[in-house]
This record gives sequence, structure tokens and C-alpha cells, in this order.
Amino acid sequence: MQVMLSERVKTALNTLSRDDRERVHTWFDYLRNWEEDAFVRSQSVMLNVQGQSMYMFRTSTEVRIFYTVDLQSKTVTVIDLATKDTILSFGGVSTGGS
Repeated sequence: MQVMLSERVKTALNTLSRDDRERVHTWFDYLRNWEEDAFVRSQSVMLNVQGQSMYMFRTSTEVRIFYTVDLQSKTVTVIDLATKDTILSFGGVSTGGS
């Protein structure tokens, strides 16, 4: 599968250390084999965000990779990268209206 990176991800990659950047690119390679790689699917949690299916890949570090899969076009689109701490810090924040 083809892996596409959002502008947000490209920007986030530039803030990482060289080692972390290399790790993330390795995980992108795992995502490239999403259809055949049971490990990638087992480490991914399906989320429903505003009616759209999205996955969160739990890496072996604190980094989490958010992505979508389009089987018709055989494309994995990486939407965002975040650390567990960042995700947890927003866990109690309400995103709804008044």
C-alpha cells in the first residue's frame, strides 16, 4: 500500500530527533504492509472520529500514529503523530459546545 503523509505529520517529523524520525519511518513501512501484517493490525485501535473510521497505531515507544486506510485505492494516510502524554492531557477536555 502507498503511505501518504499529511502536512501536519511532515511538520511533526521535523521536530523529532534523528533516531525518533528513523523509528517513525520504520513504522510507516509497517503501515505500508497493513493488509498482510497482522502485527500492525493487532497494535492498531479503530476509532470513530466525526463519522470517519480512523486507526491509532500503538508503537513500542510513547509515539502514537493516527491514520486511515482506503482499500480501494490501497492507500494509508497518516493524519497525525502524538505522544501518549499529549493524548492523555486532552482526555478530560470537552470538545462539545455549551
